[in-house]
Amino acid sequence: MKTVKISEIFPSIAGEGRFVGKPVLFVRFSGCTRNCKYCDSKYHVKGTEVSVTYLQQKIREYKGDTICFTGGEPLLQIDVIEELNSKFRFSKGFHLETNADLLEEYMFNYFDYICTSPKEKKIAKKVADLIYDDFAADIKVVTDLKTVGLDMLQYATMIMPLTTNNKEESKQITQNVWEYCVKNSKNFCPRLHYYVWGRKRGV
Repeated sequence: MKTVKISEIFPSIAGEGRFVGKPVLFVRFSGCTRNCKYCDSKYHVKGTEVSVTYLQQKIREYKGDTICFTGGEPLLQIDVIEELNSKFRFSKGFHLETNADLLEEYMFNYFDYICTSPKEKKIAKKVADLIYDDFAADIKVVTDLKTVGLDMLQYATMIMPLTTNNKEESKQITQNVWEYCVKNSKNFCPRLHYYVWGRKRGV
């Protein structure tokens, strides 16, 4: 029986990207290509092996119309996503949250929306070259406007303020990014779930 390593599956509201506020079923895959200092889901590494049949059943039971694959890095298990796509292509919309390290042009066929969050300039450029006009995709750059993400701002379609462990510092970064977006006509990307629930999981 084919299995897949999953961190968690839960219904919630999209808190990032261009579909903020939309009800979705999150499927958080375990495993990643990176180990980022400010990752807000480091717990993904403690995943559980489940059958692909079980995952299909959870998607089938979800009454909403959109599934969001996140991580970790979901493209590490692209073969499973391909299989799910063949099963649900006419009944569910597939969204992807990815760092884009593994993103290839053919993968666009499996998703209705891709929100990338590249961690280095060469990956941001790769995504910018892959995106075509009539496909819903974003390059989300997380930044503190000091050191983190600065070299990728030229490729950003939306900008997210970096969240640190210091509440006041995070608030100042958020305000600075807000003002930067206003001045440079860039989309501001919130973390709606974080503002509502803090670091609580499964929301």
